[in-house]
Amino acid sequence: MRNILITTAAILTAVFSLSAQSEAETTKRRGVKKEFYQSLSEDQKSQLEHKKQMRKDHKSAMEATFTSEQFAIVQDKSLSRKDRRKALASTMNDEQHAMIKEHRLALKTKNEEFKATLSSEQLQEYESFRKKRGRKGRGDKTKH
Repeated sequence: MRNILITTAAILTAVFSLSAQSEAETTKRRGVKKEFYQSLSEDQKSQLEHKKQMRKDHKSAMEATFTSEQFAIVQDKSLSRKDRRKALASTMNDEQHAMIKEHRLALKTKNEEFKATLSSEQLQEYESFRKKRGRKGRGDKTKH
C-alpha cells in the first residue's frame, strides 16, 4: 500500500512539473513573439495583417464550395485535425484543389515579400518561429 502511495505521489509530481514547464515555455514564446511584432514597422505589421486576412478570406471561399459531406467532415470533432484534413482532401474536386494551390502560391509570394522587408536579426527570429511552429505536436523532444 505504501509503495502505491509513493508511486502515485511521484507520478503526480512529475505531471504537475511538466505542465508548469510547458506553460512557462508557452508564456516565454509569446513574449518573444510580442517583442518581435513590436519591432516591426507599420508597413510590416500591415503586411502580416494582410496575410492573416488572406487566410480568412480563403477559408470562407473554400467553405462556400463545400458539399454537405465536406461540412460533416469539418464538424466531426471525433477526428483529429490531421484525419479531418485527409478526409477532406479525398472528397475535394479539381476546382477546390486548384483553389488551394492558388492560395498557397499567393501566400508564399506574400511571405517572400514580407521577408524581404525584414532586417537580418528580424529574419532570423521570424525563421525560428516558423521552424518551431512546424514541430508543435509532432513528438519532437528538442528544447525550443
